[in-house]
Amino acid sequence: MTQGRVDWYSANLGHGFILSEDGATKAFVRREDIVVGEKENLENNDRVSYMVAQSMEGPEARSVSRV
Repeated sequence: MTQGRVDWYSANLGHGFILSEDGATKAFVRREDIVVGEKENLENNDRVSYMVAQSMEGPEARSVSRV
């Protein structure tokens, strides 16, 4: 698991970006990748843990939960 913070998230659009703790990686996150039982949306600057998956567009955050 990687830790980081929500850099930008739009509840209206249902997606955003998470910046890794070291600031080296920015991963795309979708609403459906937030762990069930968590609040449905993320807030900017929330601290989170997540798994990183590579897609054709770049890093994506999966299994996102608040720390």
